Amino acid sequence: MTGLRKTIWLTAILCAGFGTSCLAQGGWDIEPIDSLLTVQGRLQIDQVGDDGYRLTIDGHFIVEFGAFGVEIDSAVPSGISAQYILLKIDEGGGSCPQLYRLLDLTPGQKPYLTHEFGNCSAEAGMTMQGENVAIIFSKTQDSKARTTIYQPDHRRLTTAF
Repeated sequence: MTGLRKTIWLTAILCAGFGTSCLAQGGWDIEPIDSLLTVQGRLQIDQVGDDGYRLTIDGHFIVEFGAFGVEIDSAVPSGISAQYILLKIDEGGGSCPQLYRLLDLTPGQKPYLTHEFGNCSAEAGMTMQGENVAIIFSKTQDSKARTTIYQPDHRRLTTAF
């Protein structure tokens, strides 16, 4: 029985040491990138590791995704009542370096992040058109000017040229 106890203790010590070592090496560096006061609280963008980004509102997790870079491009309405936030997603590629995602923070609803969209333009403008949000992309060398409309009542993006 003494040999069995020694084996159990040795195994427990080794496992505990290995687990601690793994946790110390597996932790990701987290760096704040950008923040904005919105109708639902403070939006925070953190870089997690080398190419991961985490979005939170007042510390509550929204989403995490991979990209070469993420930044707040614009918001409407401007100021502390920002409800729609346009995120510029840097894909790191040469042919289409930037795409966009829209974050809908309608009060009383769960935050909603659209899929990526755009025409690879590094510049976009955002305005309200009635209840809808219009994102205007200028012409690039390889693509036409484009306007994308976000319909918050259906949480849907449509594209017009």
